[in-house]
Amino acid sequence: MSTKSKPTLLDVARLAGVSGMTVSRALSKPDKVSEQTRQKIEQAVRELGYVPNLAASQLVTRRSGIIGALITTITNPILATTIETLQQGLARAGYHLLIGETRFSQEEETKLLRAFLGRQLDGLILAYGYHAPETLELLQSTDIPLIELWDLPEGEVPRQPVGQVVGFSNWAAGAAAGRHLVECGYRRPAFFGYDDDRENLRFAGFRQAVSEGLGVDPLRLNTSPVPHIDDGVDVIQRIARGEIDCDSAFFTNDMPAIGALFTCQRLGIRVPDELGICGFGDLPIARVAMPSLTTVRIPAERVANSTVELLCQRIRGEQSWDALVDVGSELVARESTALRRL
Repeated sequence: MSTKSKPTLLDVARLAGVSGMTVSRALSKPDKVSEQTRQKIEQAVRELGYVPNLAASQLVTRRSGIIGALITTITNPILATTIETLQQGLARAGYHLLIGETRFSQEEETKLLRAFLGRQLDGLILAYGYHAPETLELLQSTDIPLIELWDLPEGEVPRQPVGQVVGFSNWAAGAAAGRHLVECGYRRPAFFGYDDDRENLRFAGFRQAVSEGLGVDPLRLNTSPVPHIDDGVDVIQRIARGEIDCDSAFFTNDMPAIGALFTCQRLGIRVPDELGICGFGDLPIARVAMPSLTTVRIPAERVANSTVELLCQRIRGEQSWDALVDVGSELVARESTALRRL
């Protein structure tokens, strides 16, 4: 019984009418060949069913062509946009993205990191800036180019980054939300978010803005570690029962804020007159909700594009790069908060 031999790189080259070196370059660094040549090679690869021998390539180039990314959650639309942009940018540079989801667990992050480090990665991306001691030891023992996303080092005792950082100030984002609610005339703002390092920074900024504007400390209540629309439902139900005394709410994720908006409509609580609501993330639903949701916008695509650029610089061995890239944040005022007549 005869078996069909596997197509080789030279078979692809012959069919595409180019050299073997050009095929190799197109597969490893597609941005280094013309669009027309790349399309001919991709067509030949599809027709022949050619699969590159990555193990052999790694022995020669000492490159795997793989970038690992440890993401807190793939269900968050902001992170989903970030992942999509990362994948597209890395693909243009000739890399594949390997994703692991930590679900906000430092133990899971350590376990996934061990698995990733055994795969000869060309680069590593971490979408969270706070790590367990075991994770820090692993990161400090590797020379893989590394980028941390989202969380800039800040606070009274800033954390020590383990690589380059592309992100924004959580403190400034929280302060912007608190300042906006005060300027709108709300007098009892409340903060709803999870109790962790980044949320504590957002609350610190929120509290300072409220304290400077009103001379009081805002209420803080903790929600679930993985933001969910039901968190906002629960908050509004508790407000309606008189268990929470506030006239405005800052949710550190748009999904609970949207749940709060829907529940206010169902219970007859007028937004923004009786209750102002501010979210975080500027999800697409925030713009089309009724009323539209005031929120803090993070430029996810800029985060991803800056990460790809910096990571590729590191992999190429370039000596000049930015250690910290602050992409900033923006308070987007919409209908769920408004200037109150006092």
